Amino acid sequence: DRREAALAAVTRALTARPRAVRHMQGMDVPDALRSDLLTALQQLQWPPASMRPGVSADAYLVLGNRRGAMSAEEFGTRHPHFALRRACDALLAWYRVAAKDPAYRHTAIAVTRNFVASPHIDHFDRQPQLALALGDFSGGALCVESADGAAVDVVDTHNLIAKVDGRRIHWVRRFRGRDRFSLIFYNTEDDD
Repeated sequence: DRREAALAAVTRALTARPRAVRHMQGMDVPDALRSDLLTALQQLQWPPASMRPGVSADAYLVLGNRRGAMSAEEFGTRHPHFALRRACDALLAWYRVAAKDPAYRHTAIAVTRNFVASPHIDHFDRQPQLALALGDFSGGALCVESADGAAVDVVDTHNLIAKVDGRRIHWVRRFRGRDRFSLIFYNTEDDD
């Protein structure tokens, strides 16, 4: 695929020259929200096969957010991902107020267990993503190229929520420890 070959060439060129590294942190997520999310992730009924088979992760699930569905209850309490959807709704409600970002919206949530990614671009995104990592691990920072490619933002998302631009080259560093769960809220639709 031409797009993948071009991305590989850009990645090689960027790694051949030194770049500035900027360490950043997301916003601290309240303990109760983190606890609810982690419990829901640990008890999640993962699909038998990854929803993105070419991705390096123990498990990968995409929770769609159909247009007009405003809460987990609209998906039904018997849905296998109800507890996680409700915890994500609570996280987003808190984020919109705490970050003074009331208009943030998403069309889906990528939910992963033990995801480690090579550099890639999320070509279908229409706005920045929200990223959060949970679990008993160390490392696993999210790295995002700056717009001009001169720097790499190393973003700590462990128990922290960060707004990052997946339309830039990004990847997840290796981690140690137990399961590393991640939630990536993203939007692939243009605003109406």
